[in-house]
Amino acid sequence: MAHRYNFDLCSLEDARGVVPITAWHGVFEQVAETLGNDAVMFDLFNNIEIGCFSIFDYLFSCAPTLRDACQAWVKYMPIRSNAYRISFQETDTSGYVEWPILEGRGEWRQNMFARVGWATQQLEHALDMNVPPVLIELATYAPANTSAFQKKYQGRLKFGATHNRISFPRALLSRPLRRNDSHLYEIILKAAMSEMESFDQRESPLSRIANEVASSLSNGTCSLPQIASKLGMSQRAVQRVLEKEGTSFRKLSEEIRRSAAERYLRSTELPMKEIAYLLGFSELSTFSRAVKTWFGIPPRKVREAPTDTVERIGEPGGMSKSA
Repeated sequence: MAHRYNFDLCSLEDARGVVPITAWHGVFEQVAETLGNDAVMFDLFNNIEIGCFSIFDYLFSCAPTLRDACQAWVKYMPIRSNAYRISFQETDTSGYVEWPILEGRGEWRQNMFARVGWATQQLEHALDMNVPPVLIELATYAPANTSAFQKKYQGRLKFGATHNRISFPRALLSRPLRRNDSHLYEIILKAAMSEMESFDQRESPLSRIANEVASSLSNGTCSLPQIASKLGMSQRAVQRVLEKEGTSFRKLSEEIRRSAAERYLRSTELPMKEIAYLLGFSELSTFSRAVKTWFGIPPRKVREAPTDTVERIGEPGGMSKSA
């Protein structure tokens, strides 16, 4: 796998080791494929022991309340990855943790199944509930196989959504967590802060660019000058980052748009006009021509084609801590 996805095995033994996020995604896909079970990641990571991911696990399980736990996830995410950030939001009725959709950086489906299995297990453990009242939304299609996790959360698991997130009733946010100990949690927070300072990880420049491009597609502001302005970088600085990674702004934008097109067509039931709009195409005919250029078949055929007949897409997009 290290050879196939071009990363150094030594990085797995190094506390400061990193692997490209495309490799991180790719390994999850390969394991599921080798095991012949595209739902296996749900169960593998829903049954993982608390503490497998070191201090990051205890930031959640030992927090005073569910709100504190979610906020700790957001604040200390750089301990785990500098390729993306998660978000936590509250509404009048609910709270939710959301993972960004990482377009153009390889197939992330199995990795997301693993993250959801792991995060839900954290909720189960912290709230002392076998099946907490959550809604799990995934912006990808349902697996062909069925896991024990899917059976457990039947009716609470939605595929083909527009987000990757877990929602729960707002009333739960103030609920004290069973393993909280104020003195222990202070120690955990100090350790987490020390680890943050040790890694000194910030979101990688390439990931910042790719994330901004992905979020800017639908409003038609996906040009180099506009993206550079949003990031507070000069156009030349953006170009240097991309050149260092062996790509260009045009190539990166095209790969992200192409990846998003495949996901929308294969993982959602959105109308073609809406997909074209979300990708920044003003005309459906322009979108159709672009899809045919990318995949050799029109959008309708991409949507109908078996998964293994559509070319999988991946482009380096940042670095992620090795698990």
